[in-house]
Parts: sequence; structure tokens; C-alpha cells
Amino acid sequence: MIVVVIFNCSLVATTINVNTQAIALVNTELVLQSPLYKEDDKTLSQKAIFVNGTTHARAVTFLGHGIAKGVNYTDIGRALVIPRGNGVIESKGQGAMITSGGKASFTFHEIGHSNSNGTITATGAAFFDTNATGKLS
Repeated sequence: MIVVVIFNCSLVATTINVNTQAIALVNTELVLQSPLYKEDDKTLSQKAIFVNGTTHARAVTFLGHGIAKGVNYTDIGRALVIPRGNGVIESKGQGAMITSGGKASFTFHEIGHSNSNGTITATGAAFFDTNATGKLS
């Protein structure tokens, strides 16, 4: 069985909303499962990265909370948001989900777009470290 984690992320001003879903490939049949986790994040900081006087990307740190299969957690991480033209963005980064009794690290990569009011909506994949502990393992 192969499991791919797909998530949608919206960045409104300084808020990031994530809705994650798993897709399992079982005997070549695609099975859409219920969301693995949902979280709401706030941008803690962002720094523009300039190349030849033009903004090339934004380095963003985030902090938030969510629920993964009934387990409440806090998450923290960082991302690089790269504009690709015509409102399209590419974002990649890493983070950690933390509970009182465990931790799960992840990396992610997504592509999305920005609408006229600056809201970014993106879809991508998250890859979790196999060394998760506690209820997040």
C-alpha cells in the first residue's frame, strides 16, 4: 500500500489554514480517505529574499494548532514561498507536530495561486518522518 498525503493550504493575511487528506493506492485502486489532519496556523515572521532588487521569495515561519485523528497538537515550522508568475506560487518547507507526549516531523511541497485580495490557496504533499513518537506515531 502506498499512502500519499495531500493538503490544501490557504494563507489569508497572516493565517494559514490546512486541510489534509490521504490517498491510498491499494492494488492499483485509488481510495480517497477521510482527512488525516486539519490545522490553523499564523505567520510568525516573513522576510523577503531579493535577487537583483526584485523579490524572489519569502521566508516564512508559522505556528498553530490542529487535530490529527482526534489528537490535539501544536505545530511549528518554516517555509519558502516562491512566486512563479501570473499569481502562481510554489512553497516548500518543514515543520513539527507536537503533543504533550510526542512529536512528528514533516516536510512539504505545494503549488498554488494568489487571488486578488492576496489570499494564497495551494495543494501539495507532506512527508512525515518515521521517527514520530507518542500518539502521533
